[in-house]
Amino acid sequence: MPWSVRVATAAVALVVLVLVTGVVLVLRVPEIHWAQVGQLGLYAALFAVLLAGILTRRRVAWLWGRFLGFFLFAVALVGVLANASRMRAPEVAALALGFAGPMLAVSLAFGRRSAQEWFGLVCPSCATPSSRGDLLLRKVRCPRCGGTF
Repeated sequence: MPWSVRVATAAVALVVLVLVTGVVLVLRVPEIHWAQVGQLGLYAALFAVLLAGILTRRRVAWLWGRFLGFFLFAVALVGVLANASRMRAPEVAALALGFAGPMLAVSLAFGRRSAQEWFGLVCPSCATPSSRGDLLLRKVRCPRCGGTF
């Protein structure tokens, strides 16, 4: 496993850990907010599926990690900036360092050629990296030679 994929794996694992910790913290308060528990639990499950996809070299995990990572980083950053005056310092730190930062790291790590090679997104005939394909990246089309792999 190349270092770029290891960094992305560690970042997604950190996000899962932060979300599970959030579930535990919400469950420890005297008045349990079940909607928050469900929301954080669902997010933790979705990121755990992403982590499993990364570990099993699924191309769709590369796609979701690469592009959803940039989007979630931007959303988390806007959320922190818009609500910074109403949030306590630990909440800002958890959102910025436990969610936004790792998602940016995933997106940047998956942009490396070594990650694209590991996920099988480099054309075997002309060695050009590609992310053009069907919705789940089962078949990828090379932009240079036009072959599918």
